[in-house]
Amino acid sequence: MGQAYIAPASVNLRRQLTQKNSPVAALKHGERVSIIDVRRRFVKVRTSRGLEGWMDSYDLLSSEDMARINKERQQALALPSEGWATVFEPLNIHIDPSRQSPAFAQIPENGSVMVLGHRLTPRTNGPPRAPALLLQPRQGPAHKPRKEKQSQSRFSLPAPPPPPKPPANWQDLFGERVESEQPVQKPAAVQKEPAKPVVLEDWTLVRTKNNQCGWVLSRNLMMSIPDEVAQYAEGKRITSYFDLGAVNDEEKGTKHNWLWTTASSLEPYDFDGWRVFLWNRRRHRYETSYREHDVEGYFPVHVDPAEAGSPARAFALITRDDDNRLRRRTYLFDGVRVHLTATEDWPPRRAAQSKPAAPGGNNVQKASREPGWFQREWNALRHMIKRKP
Repeated sequence: MGQAYIAPASVNLRRQLTQKNSPVAALKHGERVSIIDVRRRFVKVRTSRGLEGWMDSYDLLSSEDMARINKERQQALALPSEGWATVFEPLNIHIDPSRQSPAFAQIPENGSVMVLGHRLTPRTNGPPRAPALLLQPRQGPAHKPRKEKQSQSRFSLPAPPPPPKPPANWQDLFGERVESEQPVQKPAAVQKEPAKPVVLEDWTLVRTKNNQCGWVLSRNLMMSIPDEVAQYAEGKRITSYFDLGAVNDEEKGTKHNWLWTTASSLEPYDFDGWRVFLWNRRRHRYETSYREHDVEGYFPVHVDPAEAGSPARAFALITRDDDNRLRRRTYLFDGVRVHLTATEDWPPRRAAQSKPAAPGGNNVQKASREPGWFQREWNALRHMIKRKP
């Protein structure tokens, strides 16, 4: 009757529907089975090992759904990391960002996962998801229609008489009576109940150490940035963090400079502020080197690898400007201060969109001219004025 795949992390195959405590085997996520019989919402399947048993059709995925899930996982494996997060208790990993989506894996207690992205979806408290397979039970042999029994009565009843006609003054009898000098009171209009607000939930796309990718509730994750830095979150949720280099302190040992992004509320974008922390070796504490707030930022946040013998690190963030266009800004952190070095549209324009070169001409493109010192200082002053309330 068709092929299907197991959706949850593990499901028991039962010998009979009425015997709940007699499992035949335990099937894992992604295992392929053959459907051989259907009984309402339950199906009888056969595994590749030849085992047969009954299970719920809600625990099955179609071939199309399994192909989509594998494609999304391959795309997630190529996404860059936005930092590591830990969980304090076991947490289920879902196929899609929804509570009704099957959970195919679980993060153990105190386990670590890599953060890849985030999505805001409405919370659904309705019934479980519809089964992925449209199951059609086997049709038995067709029954012949029964012959209609002939009436045994020898006499037929007479036809009923037609209904009586309404009286001539029926409008006067059933019309509204209006009292003298009193308006007719119309029935009050039925007030419609106001629509209930949609409750949104924040989901995070994660990757485990064994390269399993899926969605978890963001409120159950804790970013693994040191507490010395996390204490400056000011009630905001840390969405990503990056190491900007190590600093040797004679009293405190080795410390690191950090870049993080934060979110103040549930928004469809990834962060609304970012901040650079540096370790002050003279005061032995973390201080803010640069920060921006009230921005609309999106992943991925890119940080260049460290160069040997240089404390400087370059990083880039994608934000939306006042003209509703996305731009990627590149900054340089020299160990003390942050400098804006480049700004470009995002996504970048492809070379195919440019005018083709004349045949036989010079195909070498001119390098884009970087802004000079005056332009960089003027851009920094504009951003400083814009940040002030």
